[in-house]
Amino acid sequence: MSWDGATVIEIQGGREGTWGVRNSNLVPIGGLLRLRNATLEDGTWRTGGGAAQLGDPVDAALTLQRAIDYFPVIGTQRTLVYASDGSLRKADNLATTWTSLHTGLSAAGIPAWAIGGQESAGRNRKAFFANRVDAPRVLAADGVTTAALATPNADWSGSNQPGFFFAHDNGRMVSGGNANAPHTAYFSLASDHEDFGTTPLRFLLGPYRNERRVVGGLAYKGLAILGKEPEGMYAIDTRDASTANWLVARVSNAGLAGPHAIAAVEDDIVWIDPEGGWHLISASDALGSVKASELTYRKLGTFARDEMNLARAPYWDLIYYSHKLEVQLGFSSIGQTAKDRRLHLDLNHRADLGERWVTWDRDRNECLFTHEKDSIQIPAMGDNVGQLWELDQVTRSQDGSAYTFEWQMRDTDFSTLIPGWAGRLKNGAFLQLEYDARDTATHTIEVIQDGVVTQTINFTLSAGAAALPLVLPFTLGVEFLQTTVQYPLYGQFTRLALRGYTTTLADISISRILIGAKLASLGGRRAA
Repeated sequence: MSWDGATVIEIQGGREGTWGVRNSNLVPIGGLLRLRNATLEDGTWRTGGGAAQLGDPVDAALTLQRAIDYFPVIGTQRTLVYASDGSLRKADNLATTWTSLHTGLSAAGIPAWAIGGQESAGRNRKAFFANRVDAPRVLAADGVTTAALATPNADWSGSNQPGFFFAHDNGRMVSGGNANAPHTAYFSLASDHEDFGTTPLRFLLGPYRNERRVVGGLAYKGLAILGKEPEGMYAIDTRDASTANWLVARVSNAGLAGPHAIAAVEDDIVWIDPEGGWHLISASDALGSVKASELTYRKLGTFARDEMNLARAPYWDLIYYSHKLEVQLGFSSIGQTAKDRRLHLDLNHRADLGERWVTWDRDRNECLFTHEKDSIQIPAMGDNVGQLWELDQVTRSQDGSAYTFEWQMRDTDFSTLIPGWAGRLKNGAFLQLEYDARDTATHTIEVIQDGVVTQTINFTLSAGAAALPLVLPFTLGVEFLQTTVQYPLYGQFTRLALRGYTTTLADISISRILIGAKLASLGGRRAA
């Protein structure tokens, strides 16, 4: 079938991710209003990696609310979790054997794990747990029970307890967040990460007017980066050998959502503020200085306000998946206390394409963390029935079950490509997909003309590389990219949008969309 005089418009799949700005004219052609349960890693819109259960659930009645990968000695892998019954648990590397480490912790706290210890040869690796309410707990080596922190600071007593720990570049542990000294950062001895009291080392952060307490932080290039709620990010320069010369500086007005809402990302630090904004700390050209920048507003607009339950921000988890250059945030959607959503920031091609965003709603990722698998730190999670999961699996299934892969292109009159089409009525001609052949599947596309779904097309996709001879047209590259037949695009429109989805078990990878259309005749009427 031919469409004489039709103009062919090319939409490159995989170039853009989700945009959240309200004025779709500010979104580039190919920008999406939704990219769901997907990945951009291959330069296509592709079904995101699957999920597989890891071992056995600790208890189906428990929600796993915090988790961390832990290597007490080289070659021994454990997963440490905080569960909703106020217990600390330890799983072996396969999560088939669970050990109860401690019980009776307060459900009112905000749990946080950190790894420290092994200050010198022969000393134990240790895992530290804090929640702002209970006295901190410490697991030494591969023990079967935790103990109270050996030498807490004098400020820590009763319900005035720290809310986080992190290991610093200079060999000390850093802590803080206790209610009776909410603006203070504490440093342990370098020779003993459990000792915050023998030689107390405290630094006051601010406080500025609206700051309430320090909630977490990370080490960065000799600086201790600490965030406060609801605003205020600080850097303590600890590079001088004398602690008397350490300096405190406020580096950003944006605060930190919670103890696990900050992550090291290559040469930078990314953190989430209590309003859902993403921020970046980078080293500046000035010696010893850092600069902060905001990452989200240009493309996501009001996404945080519209999609996130900000009241649950202290419980959010942020991780960096370095193997695929993705930063992932587990959060609760509007009206939900469960962490039922993820927002991924894809940093591939950031220099030329900027930040690219993908949303996920497949999982109950009640705790999101990184887990070593085959020498790669992959995303992992714990859910609401006591089960650990490994994410980004090759098989596109949720432990054998299907999930929805979806994208929706913003509506456009194509005037940014063809200025003469601005506000003009067009006749549809055809619609065609180019795809990376992964699975034999059906990919459904809804055609939305001037805000109304006017047509639903089921595209049949084939698996594997194409075999010659082929029916033209097809694209020949390093691998075969296949094209579907040209399906007729009916009706007339001023603005056009497309929504594609697959709900069955399938690996879909869309590389390009071809839209054929031409201007309606002057004075012509819209087709019925």
